[in-house]
Amino acid sequence: MSFLDKLNLAKQCKEEFNVPVRKCPIFLFVLMGVIVITSVLTSYVVAINYSSDPEIGALTSLVTAGIILVLGYIIIQSFTRVVEVDRLKSQFLNIISHQLLTPLTSLKWSVNMMESETIKPDKEKLEEVFEMIKENSNKMIHIVNSLIDVSRIESGKVRITPQAMDIAKVVREAIVLRKGDLESRGHTMEFKEERNVPQVYGDPVRMRTAIESLIDNAIKYSTPHSVIFVALWKEGDSVLFEIKDTGVGIPKKEHKHVFGKFFRSAKDISLQTKGLGVGLFLVKFIIEASGGKVDFESQEGVGSKFWFSLPVYKT
Repeated sequence: MSFLDKLNLAKQCKEEFNVPVRKCPIFLFVLMGVIVITSVLTSYVVAINYSSDPEIGALTSLVTAGIILVLGYIIIQSFTRVVEVDRLKSQFLNIISHQLLTPLTSLKWSVNMMESETIKPDKEKLEEVFEMIKENSNKMIHIVNSLIDVSRIESGKVRITPQAMDIAKVVREAIVLRKGDLESRGHTMEFKEERNVPQVYGDPVRMRTAIESLIDNAIKYSTPHSVIFVALWKEGDSVLFEIKDTGVGIPKKEHKHVFGKFFRSAKDISLQTKGLGVGLFLVKFIIEASGGKVDFESQEGVGSKFWFSLPVYKT
């Protein structure tokens, strides 16, 4: 962001908080600064003209500025939290409405067809309808379970107890499960695995979810007929997992939001990809709760690279 862009409060408020300028924490911070400066100058002028002791006047100015600054900080922090909560609420409702609308519409269509007196589906058609009902029911169950996981994490009710796990086996199995998705998009996946990768600390079930989420993102955001690179190796007292794609990438201005709740890049909208935007939020929680670290690099139009490390299991 250029210096002139930083001075454009209206643009920053729209991009960062999606609120009018008068409700924006950045504007309130600037306004509070003006109030502090004005208060200090006023206190100084009053002290100089109506006080015989300059030291008392200076002290009065400083105390006034300090009180106003503290109060201003408290007020701005409160506004920031309110704006963030409001933004997340709107984002949540928008995502949920879109994610649930499609499976619910399909379910309604399937039920209407089965109830219709004019349409008499044969056995093959009924099996197709039942399969559609099953698939859309599973989609909604997945959505609800993801939201429950987020809620449990925020309330501190999710407990991950790391144990010895064969991460190489988990990665291989996750890649095999995505074979159909890779082929349908014309992708190939190259897995470079160091020999004798040791076991790590981690929850096998949760870690599988994290790895599958990273692989799924790489497949989803790669351009057709791309090569996705996966690597696993030991480095010091840790085992590192890395996945790299040559897809659409993430705009730089969105990097700080990547691991946030309900984050969906502008690329999601342009590519019409589906998702709640909680996958990477859950990945970060799972990895860090297992004693590891996770990070990424991404360049718009070039691709993304995500990696995480987990401590080696020591007997």
